Amino acid sequence: MPVGKPRMAAALVLVATVSLSATLSGCGVSIVASGPTTKVSQSAGAGAASSSASASPSAIPPSGMTPTGTPAPQRMAAQWKTYVDQGKSVSFELPSDWTIALVAGTSGSLQVVEVRDAAGTKMATLTTGGGGLGGACGPDTQRPYTVLASVPLGIPTFSKDPAAVDPRFVYRLIQGANSFFASYGIADHPAGADGMACLFYNTVTTAKLGLVSFGDVVQLRSDPEGTPGTRAFASIADAQAYMQTAEYQNIQRMITSVKLLS
Repeated sequence: MPVGKPRMAAALVLVATVSLSATLSGCGVSIVASGPTTKVSQSAGAGAASSSASASPSAIPPSGMTPTGTPAPQRMAAQWKTYVDQGKSVSFELPSDWTIALVAGTSGSLQVVEVRDAAGTKMATLTTGGGGLGGACGPDTQRPYTVLASVPLGIPTFSKDPAAVDPRFVYRLIQGANSFFASYGIADHPAGADGMACLFYNTVTTAKLGLVSFGDVVQLRSDPEGTPGTRAFASIADAQAYMQTAEYQNIQRMITSVKLLS
């Protein structure tokens, strides 16, 4: 069954995203080339049961997926470069043909950068210096969710919430009305209890940068029609198959390389 590309206008809770992007030349941002890297290991098991839910009518395959959801034979990027923000507070690696744009209109310590692939499709957004998060669960909004990948990161959390966990890269999906909606990013909190959730965040609380988000969206909600900016899959098996594509492997390799420099 077909699966969906990221929806347009990803909903950032930390900041109202503006459409104007400025290139990073002359902004004190450094990008240096790095050598080839090895393939990222996958933490999700194969062979999960397929759901009978049908994909949304507008869904189209992400890069590297055939219309049936079968992974195309692809390899992760061979050449990588390193991005360092202008405050020299955070860095990560990305494929050499991907680009970074600083989102204009932010103020104070808040900084938002978008990462796009060679075709210009947004793959992730890094937000640093963010404040508190909004969002609440209404009655009867809990839906089943599944964690397909959970990779520990080498950064600490400074969350005072007793429910906080060690920061990690996560690839999670939640069941919608007719599709499964998947989201990836860094997190220091579990999605919910007993396999049910109404919303979860791709954020980590840091000592000097405030709330940091690095993923496709900041918040994934249990909206039956999905959260803008996420991918839709017809089944859990299709969401697992996407993990075998070069696109996903590049994303996971990039996000798990994030480092706090100060």
